[in-house]
Amino acid sequence: MSPGDDLAEEAYALALADLPGIGPARLVSLLRLDRPRAVWQQVRAGAVGRRQPGGGREGDPPEPGGEDAAWAEAAARMPVAARWQAVRSAGIGVAWQGGPGMPDLCAVDPEPPGVLFSLGDLAVLQHPRVAIVGTRDCTWYGRTVARELGYDLAAAGVCVVSGLALGIDGEAHEGALLAQRSGGAGPLGVAASGVDVPYPRRHRELWGRVIRAGAIISETPPGRPAQSWRFPTRNRLIAGLAQAVVVVESHAGGGSMVTVAAAAERGVEILAVPGPVNSAASVGTNQLLYEGLAPARHAGDVLAAL
Repeated sequence: MSPGDDLAEEAYALALADLPGIGPARLVSLLRLDRPRAVWQQVRAGAVGRRQPGGGREGDPPEPGGEDAAWAEAAARMPVAARWQAVRSAGIGVAWQGGPGMPDLCAVDPEPPGVLFSLGDLAVLQHPRVAIVGTRDCTWYGRTVARELGYDLAAAGVCVVSGLALGIDGEAHEGALLAQRSGGAGPLGVAASGVDVPYPRRHRELWGRVIRAGAIISETPPGRPAQSWRFPTRNRLIAGLAQAVVVVESHAGGGSMVTVAAAAERGVEILAVPGPVNSAASVGTNQLLYEGLAPARHAGDVLAAL
């Protein structure tokens, strides 16, 4: 696009997020240089290369590198206006770091998103927020507890945050949605794929209901599938948005523990649901309790932590 076009800054934020190989940290570093339109012009000119560690002084032009050429070539082929129009027509919100649309919670995070996409009503972030996380390979016990917690917390006016995955995530949102129909708070889903690309596919219908009752956000550009490296970054976003994280069932490792670590780094309250000592699905949660974290026996424990 020419320097004199009238596209919104968000169109260029979207274009920057579409660059090949770019991640949240790199996007943030670019958007700290200038507004999206100006940064995009630098990208097209091949002038945003990385400096070598310790090389150059502040204010010096970037050193040339492969990143410059690859991004400039990609930018020259990118239909910015058409892409922006398609995203707008789909009702997808675009917020960029430093811009007016970025939620305050994300803007102040130690690892903030560079560009954030949304479908639904981000007003749900004005409620108290609790993330409910756990394993995909959950037991009947875990499913029951997650759904009950989701329902009771949403009924108490809490926005239930989760990653929209199979298992515990989905059950927590099912409970929250049931409570929302009776006046409870709407849920928030944090996706690893684009907000318009339901993942997993089995949750397509759940995905739509979450959008209608609350919102789904993602750092992945619209139309893009989930990639493996997106899940840990998604989990740190869940932790940053929550005032408390409840782990319902978790094995010794996995995504739930990534969220727990991110929450601990941010000083977010972490609670764990006690599980049977002979259940593999509760090894991680029981270990958290052994290490001294507070138990979540019911929604009352979580509300007290808030």
